[in-house]
Amino acid sequence: MKKGDVMNRNHLKIIACISMLIDHIGFVLFPQYEWFRIIGRMAMPIFAFFIGEGCLYTRNRKKYFLRLFILAIICQAVYIAESLITGGDMGLYFNILFTFSCSIILCSVFLRLDKDNTLKNRAVFILTVVAFWGMDWLFEYISDATGLNMHIDYGIEGIILPLFAVMSRDKKKKLILFAAGLAFVAVRLYEVDTLFFIFAMIPAGLLCFYNGEGGKRNMKYFFYLFYPLHLVAIYGVDYLINL
Repeated sequence: MKKGDVMNRNHLKIIACISMLIDHIGFVLFPQYEWFRIIGRMAMPIFAFFIGEGCLYTRNRKKYFLRLFILAIICQAVYIAESLITGGDMGLYFNILFTFSCSIILCSVFLRLDKDNTLKNRAVFILTVVAFWGMDWLFEYISDATGLNMHIDYGIEGIILPLFAVMSRDKKKKLILFAAGLAFVAVRLYEVDTLFFIFAMIPAGLLCFYNGEGGKRNMKYFFYLFYPLHLVAIYGVDYLINL
């Protein structure tokens, strides 16, 4: 560990959780204040990086995928319940955990290709990318054609971002690749919105201080539970305010 590597995985994920909490408080309770959403742009890139790290180092990618996918379904139930209670129209929105579930599939296919660069594996990887890109395009087309809000959170950009964290095991190369991928994704998502772009790029700097360690405490299940529980809390407060 180098002297400047002062942040472990827990530190960075806590920063991401705080950013996400601020983002969702702004989205639900204070939509008139854009600063909540701007600060919230820091969360997704950090989580995306560690989704890639998880694919690299997990012992069982199938179990890793299933844990995230099941949690995605639970969180979707929270969104649906909120929509039914408040009478809101959430359309067919798929939360960020569905996005990252797709990312795990994509990263797993890439790692198989990286291990065995055969024509078959190359074809499977290309088809996987095309399939996810086509899914994102189809959702957008249906939304435009019908007015139904149908999309997966962060779209194809969110799906491919963790891929940049698995392209190299060398720390410097990995950070450079991830920063380049993040810049591409941020430009695609936020275009000329400077503040959104800047806050989306801050994690690239924070990750330079990552020491590659998990932290003294195993907080894996805390981070898994934080997403659905903070949504329940925020929507609960919103419901009580609007009684």
